Amino acid sequence: MTTGLLQMDLLLPTTRSLKDKRSILSRLKNQVRSRFNVAISELRMGDEMSRSQIGIVTISNDPSVVHDILRKAEQFIENRFEVQVMGRRIEML
Repeated sequence: MTTGLLQMDLLLPTTRSLKDKRSILSRLKNQVRSRFNVAISELRMGDEMSRSQIGIVTISNDPSVVHDILRKAEQFIENRFEVQVMGRRIEML
């Protein structure tokens, strides 16, 4: 059984308040969760208005499936939402 973790540091340039940030991240998390069947959460920078770090986790018997799901989720976030990816890291556990 392979567990994969994707951490992404995000810049949210269009946010004007913490309420805007929560709205964007809530929509992002809901869509990623439902589309890829993964666990997703904000990890750090909860009080910073224009930055966030999210973590996405998935599990499978096949490591290549885990890697593929995390890469697709990463591309989905980059292409679908008004965020800039400042950093990313995939870790297989």
